Amino acid sequence: MADVQRCILVVAIVLCEILYCVLSEDSVRNCNIADKTGLPDDVCTYELRMKGAHPTENDQYFCSGYDVSSDILGEDNNPFAEGYIVKYEALADANTAHHILVFGCESLRSEGNNIWKCGQVCGHGEQIVFAWAKNAPPLTLPNGVGQHIGGRTTKINHIVIQIHYVNPLPAPDFSGIRLYTTRRRQPYISGIYLLLSYGVTIPANTPKFHVDSSCVFNWADSIVPFGYRTHAHTLGSVISGYKVNRGGESTLIGKGNPQWPQAFYPVKERFEIRPGDLLAARCTYNSTGRFRETEIGSTSNDEMCNFYIMYYMNSTMELRKGEDTCYRNKAPQVFQFIPADSDEPLPSNPDLEQMAHGHHHGMGVHSHNNEATTTGQLIDEPKVDVEKPLVDIGDNNNGLNLKSELGLKYISSVKNIEIGQVGGLAVSGHGDLHIFHRGSNIWDAWSFTNDNVYRNQDKPIEVDTVIVLNKNGDILKHFGKNRFFLPHGLTVDSKDNIWLTDVGLHQVFRIPKGSVTPDMTLGTRFEPGDDKFHFCKPSDIAVMSTGEFYVSDGYCNSRIVKFDKNGYYIKQWGTSSVQQPGHLFPQPGTFNLPHSLALAEDKQMICVADRENGRIQCFDLEGNFIRQIHPKLFGAALYAVEYCPNHGGILFAVNGPIYGKDSVDTQGFTVDINNGDIVSMWNIPGSTLSHPHDVTVDSTNHIVYVGELNPRKVWKFQMSQALYSTANSSVVSTTQVTEVTKGVSLETKTEVESEGIGPSVIIGTMLVVPVVLLIIITVTVRLYKSGYFRNCGRMSSKRSVFSLGNFLHSHRGFDRLSTEDDDHDFENVLDDSDNEEFNITRKA
Repeated sequence: MADVQRCILVVAIVLCEILYCVLSEDSVRNCNIADKTGLPDDVCTYELRMKGAHPTENDQYFCSGYDVSSDILGEDNNPFAEGYIVKYEALADANTAHHILVFGCESLRSEGNNIWKCGQVCGHGEQIVFAWAKNAPPLTLPNGVGQHIGGRTTKINHIVIQIHYVNPLPAPDFSGIRLYTTRRRQPYISGIYLLLSYGVTIPANTPKFHVDSSCVFNWADSIVPFGYRTHAHTLGSVISGYKVNRGGESTLIGKGNPQWPQAFYPVKERFEIRPGDLLAARCTYNSTGRFRETEIGSTSNDEMCNFYIMYYMNSTMELRKGEDTCYRNKAPQVFQFIPADSDEPLPSNPDLEQMAHGHHHGMGVHSHNNEATTTGQLIDEPKVDVEKPLVDIGDNNNGLNLKSELGLKYISSVKNIEIGQVGGLAVSGHGDLHIFHRGSNIWDAWSFTNDNVYRNQDKPIEVDTVIVLNKNGDILKHFGKNRFFLPHGLTVDSKDNIWLTDVGLHQVFRIPKGSVTPDMTLGTRFEPGDDKFHFCKPSDIAVMSTGEFYVSDGYCNSRIVKFDKNGYYIKQWGTSSVQQPGHLFPQPGTFNLPHSLALAEDKQMICVADRENGRIQCFDLEGNFIRQIHPKLFGAALYAVEYCPNHGGILFAVNGPIYGKDSVDTQGFTVDINNGDIVSMWNIPGSTLSHPHDVTVDSTNHIVYVGELNPRKVWKFQMSQALYSTANSSVVSTTQVTEVTKGVSLETKTEVESEGIGPSVIIGTMLVVPVVLLIIITVTVRLYKSGYFRNCGRMSSKRSVFSLGNFLHSHRGFDRLSTEDDDHDFENVLDDSDNEEFNITRKA
């Protein structure tokens, strides 16, 4: 009779797995999601499940792999399909799956399409994408942020799910994570930076013991942490993580109780982790009552010390990420700057403690203190900042060629002056380059209220924001510390007065020649408006030889304002663009962010980079429309424009795509101002401009400069002899390359043994046959109608998995967590064996 039952069970499992593919095909990959609140409207889900792992011992780790293109994104014939994960949701029973890790892999192990016992997770190119434990709720990434997968540049061609099983299971497991993906480009990419420690012994019966990890953050550009997760086992009492800058100032990233649900909790304040900063994590343990030493290790008797930082960064910097794991305590001196209370446990939180032990009443988590709160969505969404567009990579090297790169991170000859995002550039009549930068400040969704009032009014930039270099790159002067908040526009007029705009202050400043303080200030400090006396995030200035000047009041008001030489209002023109039915382009004289001005006084014209309309509009000096320049090559956004009176009058411009719109190559353009024709296109040899924000020209020395937000650089291009020696030449090229400045300081299949075929099996099979035949007929009809032979037939390597529990029960959320005292994870092993050597493979 036992054989009959076994036969029935095997047949039922096989049939149910087929039925699962048919009846719940949408639950594997589903694009018909009813509630897409806060998610892109093209979002689809994919169930990333363990493919039937059957642990038979304590503390076993199993992995299953999936192909990003064919499995997750559903494009069998496109190996370079790419997308973004914007939400994670566990499909797990905490009694079954102790913790789940999701890894991105460049390649899989040979058995990667099935299941295997983890040691090694990937064949090559391993990075952590997500982690779940202790009834953590779903995680929705902030708006505009996504984990980039697939494509040619991510090195995430496969996704592996790893599950730690503390105890043996009576049947195969199909726990997993539901991924929410979009095919729309996201301007920010998410990632995980992990600090961990190992090789440490926690002494017996000790009330407070520290295990530390620290490293220097040495990436090419900054990241913004927005979530953190702590992980330890039963002895862990508190884990805290900090950033320490070069001045020894510490900033708390997060402080958590590893006995609470191990979710990603929100970082309280927005800040950057910049190249050269130190990162530190301290795990504090209480081993009171345990009369043995405890090692960092893989079993239920061991401990762990992990601090996860979930961050976002500009998508243009994706290829320049550095090492994402910090092992051990490599910079122990940093802990002298860590607050003394870093090891003090957090106050008791009954809601979190109950949830961690399976007594939760819902998916949300609510804290009675400010250190840890989450309801599944981490923090306020970083909007798709107008200062941080999505940029495609191009390779057009025609036209102007790179002369040199100003590596604006550290100026060796100016101590303690940090150079930040480049807001504006200008060149004086002597050929001196002026740079207006943002120091450590960044414009993002936290910067302004809904009424455009700057939030951080007590945090001026603490370094000099104006840097002046001669044409050889030597520093002439620098000033402006503790005065500006969000630098933007910069102009040097014919009398060498410096003009500046600050979008945080909503003001325009004139600094006379030889001075470092303004003699004219327009607009009211921190007060946005749209009248004669107020601006709202003014973007640029253009000054005539008579002293009259124009201000592009761009981000809120969509207008150009003209003033006399004493700063008195003369007139304004421009309204917000509205797409008219039947019109290909918005109406002339309307703007969608007038971002940059180019004054051609000899032509009696002023041209405007109408940024998010992707065009240049030119007017006479009284605001009467003359022409627009709107070639398809500009793409969705035209960031900056500058006039050069040489060669009959030309404009230099730089573009940059907008999030959510079709993108083109980011590059520079030379345009004939007289007819709007593109003379040439130019870019960085072998690369591309990433995030250009402003352009300026030295008409005397035939040099064009482009300033970028990310990376924080200024590029110097030399016009060719052919261009500046012939008045009407359309050729712009050179191969000269020189450096102008140096530096700038300023993270098994289930086997069924065969016992032979006996009478009981035969009898059992005969009893089952009528039922089986009926089911097979029904299933075959459903398979044909559902398109199984087109979609699910690839069972050998990409099949959907079936869980009998999931088939019988609709509950997909969090079940009660095991009340067993031991709560342990595993770091990593160096190879496929079960030894105790650790690397990045297993980090709960």
